[in-house]
Amino acid sequence: MSAVAAGGTQTLPNGAGINPLRRLAGPGLMVAVGYMDPGNWATDIAGGASYRYALISVVIAASLLGLLFQTLAARVAVATGEDLAQLTARHLPAPLAKAAWLAGELAIVATALAELVGGAIALQLLFGLPFGAGLALSALATLAVMALSSGHADLHETIVNVLLAVVGLSFVALLLQSRPDFGQAAHDVARSGGLLHSRDALLLALGIVGATVMPHNLYLHSGLVAERVRGIAPRLRRQAMRLATRDTAVALALALLVNVAILAVAAASLGGQGPAVSSLAGAHAALRLSLGAGAALIFGAALYAAGQSSAITGVLAGRLLTRGFRGRESSTWLRGIATRLGAVILACLFVGTTGVTSPDALLVFSQVILSLALPFALVPLVLLASRHELMREFRLSPLLRYGAMALTAGVALLDAGMLLVQFAA
Repeated sequence: MSAVAAGGTQTLPNGAGINPLRRLAGPGLMVAVGYMDPGNWATDIAGGASYRYALISVVIAASLLGLLFQTLAARVAVATGEDLAQLTARHLPAPLAKAAWLAGELAIVATALAELVGGAIALQLLFGLPFGAGLALSALATLAVMALSSGHADLHETIVNVLLAVVGLSFVALLLQSRPDFGQAAHDVARSGGLLHSRDALLLALGIVGATVMPHNLYLHSGLVAERVRGIAPRLRRQAMRLATRDTAVALALALLVNVAILAVAAASLGGQGPAVSSLAGAHAALRLSLGAGAALIFGAALYAAGQSSAITGVLAGRLLTRGFRGRESSTWLRGIATRLGAVILACLFVGTTGVTSPDALLVFSQVILSLALPFALVPLVLLASRHELMREFRLSPLLRYGAMALTAGVALLDAGMLLVQFAA
């Protein structure tokens, strides 16, 4: 293969040209699915049903927070050619690296739990399957996809993108049917600050933040970008940084629109019904009554697509985590099986200690685990992004560095606040 030409295009022996920078378009969408998983659905629907459109402001703020940290993950990858797990293991103190690894593994298991529960609920709503059978089928479907696409990374992306399209188009259809009141939405958002004096509204707002920014997405994003940036000449790195940032911004903007649509559909169709439809099954039943059987079918199909797409990216993130912290990449098949077994064990521990068997309670539990694990990924990310010897020309400016540190501390405080509010219930 010849050297990179002036325009950044590599020429193959047969004369075909490939611009390596184009490969930086795609990781953003793989990450965006984590912003639309069943955990997000649960919090968005509860927010719309209980407080109509007011918590759209929280959805937007959480998405902007996610955009900042996902952009940092991509920035570190472009600057170093390595992913967050590899850099954490090599450059940070061993106790911090081990804590980050364990927290990352726990987050991936919690994510698998949310996807399994979401998929089982969707199959129950669509076909009336028992919850246990739905769990098994959801797990088998994910493993089948990973096995069939093993060795074909592009196929993973194609499947995820198709599932994302199903989710997006489904909520376009539901929005058209529910006909949200945009004037009321603007009014509710303008007065949303007053809601945070309510304990229940504050808990829900914290849940929305916790369901949006996920640890495994940071590892996945940095890994996908690092793999694609290694063949790019150093003089093209600034251009690569701009493309990676743009890819992240566009993908997360689409995820934001989907989350706003979920909440808006709930506000327009279920608003004022509150706790009666705070569960996914309750929302499905209420949508059937208010919008008809077609809307309920679309809702169930979109929920299943969201769960499956997030499950696939969770397995990929686990592989990157193992490679970074242990120095070798695990088998996709074995990783998928182990993660799902871990999710079942986590669910059994929750049920055994609390006596609660509600699927929606398991979803909430998974989001609590993710919230607790998040600072263990954010702290290494911000520390690494601030190191001059690693980042060189891409090192964060003082304003961005201190801003990222303050927001990381804020996320940790929000997580602590969510736990305190829950235990005070």
